[in-house]
Amino acid sequence: MDALRLLSRSTGLKAKISKEPPQNLPSASGSVISQNGEDPSLNRKRKRDSEDANNDQVPQATSNLLSEDEVRQFQKRHKIKIVDLTRLQGASRSEESRKLRKEQSRIYPQPVTSFGQLRTHYNVNPALASNIAEQAYFEPTEVQAATFSLLLKSSVEEDQREPDLLAIAPTGSGKTLAFLIPLIEKTIRAHRQRQDQAEKHVSAIILAPTKELVPQIVNEGRKLCSSTGVSITAMRKGMKLLEGHPASDENQSSEDDFEQKTEDKTDPSSRPLVKADILVSTPLSLVHALCPSWEEDEPDPPHPIPTIETLVFDEADVLLDPLFRSQTLAVWSACTSPSLQISMWSATIGSNIEELAVSTIRERQKRLKIRRSQRPQLLRTVIGLKDTSLPTISHRLTYTATESGKLLGMRQLLHPTRSTFSNGNEDTTVPLRPPFLVFTQTITRAQSLYDELQYDIPASAGGSSRIAVLHSSLPDHARASIMQQFRQGKIWVLITTDLLSRGVDFRGVNVVVNYDIPTTVAGYVHRAGRTGRAGRQGGVCVSFYTKEDIQYVKGIVNVIAASEKLRTSSRNGEVSGSNAAATASSVTTTGIQPWLLHALPNVSKSAKKDLKLHGVESRRAIHADDDEKTKRMKRKSRIGTQSGYEKREVNRKRGAVQASLSTKGKTPQESEAGAEWEGFS
Repeated sequence: MDALRLLSRSTGLKAKISKEPPQNLPSASGSVISQNGEDPSLNRKRKRDSEDANNDQVPQATSNLLSEDEVRQFQKRHKIKIVDLTRLQGASRSEESRKLRKEQSRIYPQPVTSFGQLRTHYNVNPALASNIAEQAYFEPTEVQAATFSLLLKSSVEEDQREPDLLAIAPTGSGKTLAFLIPLIEKTIRAHRQRQDQAEKHVSAIILAPTKELVPQIVNEGRKLCSSTGVSITAMRKGMKLLEGHPASDENQSSEDDFEQKTEDKTDPSSRPLVKADILVSTPLSLVHALCPSWEEDEPDPPHPIPTIETLVFDEADVLLDPLFRSQTLAVWSACTSPSLQISMWSATIGSNIEELAVSTIRERQKRLKIRRSQRPQLLRTVIGLKDTSLPTISHRLTYTATESGKLLGMRQLLHPTRSTFSNGNEDTTVPLRPPFLVFTQTITRAQSLYDELQYDIPASAGGSSRIAVLHSSLPDHARASIMQQFRQGKIWVLITTDLLSRGVDFRGVNVVVNYDIPTTVAGYVHRAGRTGRAGRQGGVCVSFYTKEDIQYVKGIVNVIAASEKLRTSSRNGEVSGSNAAATASSVTTTGIQPWLLHALPNVSKSAKKDLKLHGVESRRAIHADDDEKTKRMKRKSRIGTQSGYEKREVNRKRGAVQASLSTKGKTPQESEAGAEWEGFS
């Protein structure tokens, strides 16, 4: 089998559109596809038939509006919960139980069961609908079905205001499309009402936590904005948002234009304004554009941007985490429009982040003196179970005892000599194949692992060019180049930190390797979500842990057990009564052993907080104030199977071999390529 062709199968989707076999839903729990199409799967990206490729008309919806009982059954079947937080917080806690209050606060809007309904029920722009069809999207995922009706105005409700929304949905379930389509349609309608009476300006901002996620959102947005008159761009150096604003001085470049980056030596005050409608940025880039003198310790108030009508937080739990919180809140406070609409999206939004978001929205409304009658609804949409991995992903938890054992386990994945994975009733005899995405705790460990593995792939298969490392210390153009090569299949093993754990969409990743366990349960969910995207089967998440990690593993084990339970229920259908306990027991037996769940210790809150902030102690950097015992522990945990003396000897012998080959007129590559590489099988 051609390995390069296998790794490049995710490219050229528009050129090769074909039918795909049915696949499980990310949050499925026994939903079955009926023969008459009454209950279609909502999480498949349907491909068009050849006869539809030449049809320019938007597909028409065939189903009528559902009754309230049918909507309730629909939400129950697909595990959708939409709650009015305003009603939930306003209910009397003394009179009714928490469960009853939640039930009374739920709402049941009409779901969007096909993209054709966007034209018939919500009068979406024909160009936008055509772009959606060209991208081969016909059936919305659960999060799209639930949120389109909330964020889109219907043809008979033009005066209706969009609610503020908190959306929690599994990784790879289509959240980017869920907020881009309503945002583009809202911008199109704003253009129609303005009728070119004013110059184009930025009216919406999308915040993302990493620079790798920004160009991905921009690329998806440009596909949908084609021929609609709406433009979307990434925040870059030298941009000005409004007249009188300073130009951004941060050295920022996007993935698609890093090769054309030039130094702008003109006067910042003479630079033109941004003419795009939608701006995608990281919080720090935008804060520096609004206030060049902004500092983390003593933040100055940023320049206000009253033209912003929509503010979207992608991976909201990270943006409101203490690491990004001050930057994000600074951007939020700069949006002074009374009609600002907020939407937050992530696979994991904890109760503390939710409380912070709600309180910030309420304080802003009070500060701007917005009347209660004029305040929009505040809704929360949850798809599936919170903080649970996709059931389409298989999980493997491997105890390696020491750091040397982890390195040997990693090499066994690269050079399999036998069956390396077996999950319950599935007898998987085929070795795990690249591409691999490998996560480490720190930048230093990522670089050290790369140094250990860069020569593990033979020269006949591409050698060190097949392995790369990506972290925040690399320059922007190098990061963008590595991302592009990994997507094209030129890089087979990408070693990184949590920089790529959230939001980044890699369609072809087969295996996610947690070389170092994540610092939070949410981190594990997001790391594992880099495979099994859009309901694709076969993704595997391999996690190594040592004796230092045992006290932190229980949360990960609980996530795996819940995922295996969903995986079994999606195969066998809904289980009721006494069969539910038996099924849960069988899931635990085939996935995570019962003794492991009971034997692992519980983690205290202080230990969780310390792990989240600093990671496992033995893998942290050596500091001058560490005692000798701590320094020895950290040195022992470094990545590598050789001592310093042995490494020096290896380097000395390697230099001698290279000198000998150079005298004979041979290169090291020619010496290594003695036999043809037979591949991973």
